[in-house]
Amino acid sequence: MSTNTTHATPAAAPVILSYGLGVDSTAILLRWLLEPETRDFDLANLVVLTAQTGNEWPETGRLVEQHIYPLLREHGIRTVQVARATSSQSDGITILGDTRTPERCYIAGAYTLAEEMFAAGTVPQTGGARLCSVKSKGWCLDQWIKNHTQGGPHRHVIGFEAEEMRRVLRDSQLGLPGRIPSYPLVEWGWTRQTCEDYILAHLGVAWPKSACSFCPYALTSQAGLERTLTRYIAHPEEAMLPLLMEHIAVALNPRQGLIAGDRLADALVARPDAGPLLAAFDAHLDAQPWTVYEVKRAFRAHPDDMMRPANAVRSLQRLAELDGTRTDALNRLNLLADLHETPVEHDGAHRRVWLRHRNIYYPCAEHALVAAPALVPDKVGPGFDTAWDTAQRGPSQLSLLT
Repeated sequence: MSTNTTHATPAAAPVILSYGLGVDSTAILLRWLLEPETRDFDLANLVVLTAQTGNEWPETGRLVEQHIYPLLREHGIRTVQVARATSSQSDGITILGDTRTPERCYIAGAYTLAEEMFAAGTVPQTGGARLCSVKSKGWCLDQWIKNHTQGGPHRHVIGFEAEEMRRVLRDSQLGLPGRIPSYPLVEWGWTRQTCEDYILAHLGVAWPKSACSFCPYALTSQAGLERTLTRYIAHPEEAMLPLLMEHIAVALNPRQGLIAGDRLADALVARPDAGPLLAAFDAHLDAQPWTVYEVKRAFRAHPDDMMRPANAVRSLQRLAELDGTRTDALNRLNLLADLHETPVEHDGAHRRVWLRHRNIYYPCAEHALVAAPALVPDKVGPGFDTAWDTAQRGPSQLSLLT
């Protein structure tokens, strides 16, 4: 399949580069500017468009401001930065910057992915579609492009590498009306290594991988995990957010964890050079307001297999009237354990009192009291009361026999 779609673009149509701040899109932009013969459009028609999640590594923002934005200013290239306005898509996007003289990379975003994760008391999940990227990046880009082009023809440039043809084939079938997808790295035969080498040769910088500082996909390979742990240890302040996010998520659900269900904290404990970082995080935990949560989770039954859950719905309620210190929350949890004549579970740095464990058959329920930083609002999922009543009864005897 030919991926060179640029010939179909009207001469005056806008060329919109999805600039993710990382290696691939930086290499495209840099080559277009340094080697004009590699592009077939006037820079006046180029828009460099970035969706800011709000949680990019600070180093990436600094490098963009030091090396890329001066070039964009020199050439007068329109540079647009957008972000989610709120948790609701009905509120649209926020325009963080729209200028031909960019200076600031707004990596702080507006409504951030971290805010969404804390509001839900969870961490981004791996597997399936990258919903966090879809909501915080793809959707924001589409909203701006739709408003800008009004459905007219436009070239949408994506930094897929020559070895990512599966992603190219999938992406080429998607998009807004008037979208003409373009993949320069595929057309040039450039791999990630080619991009890294090009940037290093022309800017003298080893450009880092762009990602949220808590991106679980950056932790799934051994190389990615080691690279990220090393960054955390070198810059402990940047590890506080992912560790706090994971700590709360694991407190509320011990099956959570930033490393595809495994825990980032455990991976750091295994590193002999992580002692100062872990001590700093313990102090960071002490500085948070704390409370005791009551966590109820109802697991619905899969219609075809009683040993598989269909989905779960949760109720999360604070038991303490006022948030207190970590010591206050742990003392209150100990009192509740005595009241229920149930031991306190010690799970690493986490403390829980289990009032009901989930079953191996579905529907079923679990019920726990946990001490955790008071950063997650009370929330009852839709249909919880009905699901909880059903889950407490468990599977019927008839279903067990069949």
